[in-house]
Amino acid sequence: MNPLLYFLLSLSFLDWWKLAAALALADVFLPRARLLYPAIGAGVTGFLLLLFPQLLWPWQFATAAVVAVSLLLAYRSKSGSSRSATVSTLYDFSVKTIDGQPKSLKDYQGKPVLLVNVASACGLTPQYKGLEKLSREFRDQGLVVLGLPCNQFGAQEPGSEAEIKQFCSLNYDVSFPLTSKIEVNGAGAHPLYAWLRGETGGGDIQWNFEKFLIGKDGRIVKRYSPKMEPEDRSLRADIQAAL
Repeated sequence: MNPLLYFLLSLSFLDWWKLAAALALADVFLPRARLLYPAIGAGVTGFLLLLFPQLLWPWQFATAAVVAVSLLLAYRSKSGSSRSATVSTLYDFSVKTIDGQPKSLKDYQGKPVLLVNVASACGLTPQYKGLEKLSREFRDQGLVVLGLPCNQFGAQEPGSEAEIKQFCSLNYDVSFPLTSKIEVNGAGAHPLYAWLRGETGGGDIQWNFEKFLIGKDGRIVKRYSPKMEPEDRSLRADIQAAL
């Protein structure tokens, strides 16, 4: 018998559940790939195979695919419909400061703002140095750099707000404002990030240190990859144009 056919015929519910677990784990480290949906599809297929062991392998794969695609389409539909006609600028949102105090982003009206989801134990954490440099260089011209700690990517921001504040001060002499910890993806995402993602195509935040430049009118100028260094010439040029 053909080895591939033998493998397909021998698939059990445990095989599908192992695949579901592997995909769910991978989704933690690759959230932009949205592997949670095929993970759920594999899990559902395993459950059906447990109930109906005679289910042929073509139907198994079809079930997994239908569940995954249906969930992805539902997510995109919800993401698109989540945009609100009345919530159209940065100034419609509020956050909590790193000290736990409410902060209306209306306070930044008329100023360009660089929003960055930050983390203390990431390979990109040294970007704090460049962000602080940007803040000090352009602060007098109106630029606000705002760091928003998030623990959703590899659990790389596990500490308390007090620990985050101390880390940033001692290691990078951070003087720009920081918020309390927030979520940027998923059902628990802060409304600010639901808006940021929705206005830039709906895609999830890729990793720590993804950046959004907001203009003086409170609208998004551009979204930047986490790997975009604060010292990058194109980012600096966009900031200077927004001032």
